[in-house]
Amino acid sequence: MLPQVIDERSVQPFKFWFNHHLQDGLHCQKDLFYRLRTVQAAERAQLYKAACRLSRHGAMVVVTVAADHCSLWISLRNQKVAALAIAEQTGLNPAADIPLGEADTQPLFP
Repeated sequence: MLPQVIDERSVQPFKFWFNHHLQDGLHCQKDLFYRLRTVQAAERAQLYKAACRLSRHGAMVVVTVAADHCSLWISLRNQKVAALAIAEQTGLNPAADIPLGEADTQPLFP
């Protein structure tokens, strides 16, 4: 399934505490998401590619777009994908049971 793309003006992000930091949250499709990454509009294709990779692994993701930036949001229900994303951001090794294919050993965001 392809990630849903939403105009950022149509959503209302909120703040919540997660992984020892204040995070941006989003309620969409009866699910809760957190903002994994925000990039400039020029990097939109790379962000969407990362969203597609996560989606292929069963992650529920949403991409929001604005005139000058876009964001990748990941469902808080996807604990394994969230752990992988946090590990990548912090430099820690992800848990061994996170199912990644050989082609997906590259970082989500080079």
